[in-house]
Order: sequence, then C-alpha cells, then structure tokens
Amino acid sequence: MESVPPAVAVAPPAASNPSPFARAVNIFVRPTQAWGGLQTRAQWWFPLTVMMLFSITFAIVLHDRAIMPMITDKWDEMVENGQMTTAQVERAEESLQSPVMRGVMIGQQAITWPIFMLLTALGMWFGISFLLGVKMPYRLAFEITTWSSLVLIPAQILTGVLAWSRQTLNGVHVGWAVLLPEVESPSKMLAGVTAFLDSIGPFSLWSLVVCIIGATALSGAPRKNVAWVLSGLYLVFALIAALLAGMFAPGRPA
Repeated sequence: MESVPPAVAVAPPAASNPSPFARAVNIFVRPTQAWGGLQTRAQWWFPLTVMMLFSITFAIVLHDRAIMPMITDKWDEMVENGQMTTAQVERAEESLQSPVMRGVMIGQQAITWPIFMLLTALGMWFGISFLLGVKMPYRLAFEITTWSSLVLIPAQILTGVLAWSRQTLNGVHVGWAVLLPEVESPSKMLAGVTAFLDSIGPFSLWSLVVCIIGATALSGAPRKNVAWVLSGLYLVFALIAALLAGMFAPGRPA
C-alpha cells in the first residue's frame, strides 16, 4: 500500500508593497491595487508632500496674477460701499505686497492642507470604526485620505489654468457650480448652493470613490456598507460646509 505524502501548507502570496511612485500611478489607473503593504508600512508622507507642494506652487504662481486682483477687487467694492477708505486700501495693498506677508500667505497653504487631511481622516476613522464597528487604526484612515487626495491634482491644475486666464479666482469652478449663471453680487443662498455643487463635483466624487475602495481594502468591511457610510458622511459635511458658506458670504439673504 503506497503511503500518501503529507499535505504541505502553501503560504498565501504576500501582499504587494509598491513604491510610492508606483502606488501613485495605481491610485489613478488601478485603485483596487493601490493599498497593498500600507498595513505594515506608512507611506502617507508621500501624497501629503506632493499635495502640499502643489498648493504652495499654486499660491506662488497665482499670487500676483489672480489672488491679489481678487482681493483688491473686493476692497474696491468695499470702498464704493463706504466700508473702507482709499487710504486704507492703499496701506493694505502695500502690506500684502511685502515679502513677509507674501510668505505668510504662501505658508498658509503648507499648514491648511495637512489640517484638512487630518480632519478628513478623523471623519473616515469615525465612520469605519464606530458606525460600522470595524476596527481600523487612525493611521490607515490617514493613509486612505492622503493617497485618495492625489486624484484632485487635475482639479488643481484646471483651477490654476482658469484662474490664470481670468486673472481672478472669483467665478472659477471645477464642480457642478459651473452650470450656475454668474451673478455679480450673489445672495447668501446662492453662495451656499454654489459651495454645495462644487463639493459634489466630478473630481470630488472621484476622490470619494477612491476613498471607498481604500477603506474597503484596508478595513475588510463590505464595500457596500463602506460606500453607504462614507457617502453619507461626505454628504453631511458638504451640507454643513454649504450652510457655513452661505451664512458668512456677503450679500443679501436670498
């Protein structure tokens, strides 16, 4: 009687751990394959650095071309309404053109984006760990949000091109607010609607989809449940942001 050789356990293939550049490519073309190795190796620094550099470059390139004209146009409107004097505007312009203030305005970009990513990751971590009841470390939520943000690069480039051509950031939209008619003095309600439509534009939704794919891969939760939770949270935050935009926007109430 022939002896049967003992079964040999076959180890599962190790999860791929692409380089930061290869992972960045996967985020755009193969998002389902972009998350391997992040459970054991932190790489959030790469997308965070890339997006910070884009934001800083955006501020440097557009400072004189679009940002300052946008600010001075607002000041001119305030002079016409009697809220500022011509002398105050001249002093304010001189202050903003100083190297120190220019550096402060550009430096804000290096601070604002990481804070936004930290808060976004906190919302995702809350949704996955508490609403779904699936244990996921905060670091993984931060990995997902930072890597998913890379798909916003085309939106930043398009915004920069439009702002450069228009010489202002006013009226520049890459979301669905582009379908709204341009109004010289929009009401608070229109400002809120504009903010909401921009927040659910194609690039933002693309980033949300990549977040859902990443959260599913790194948490192990069912994709359908992850999609419902993250989409619901995103919609709530978008509505809150639109409400705040409408409340603090200048103009008539409606």
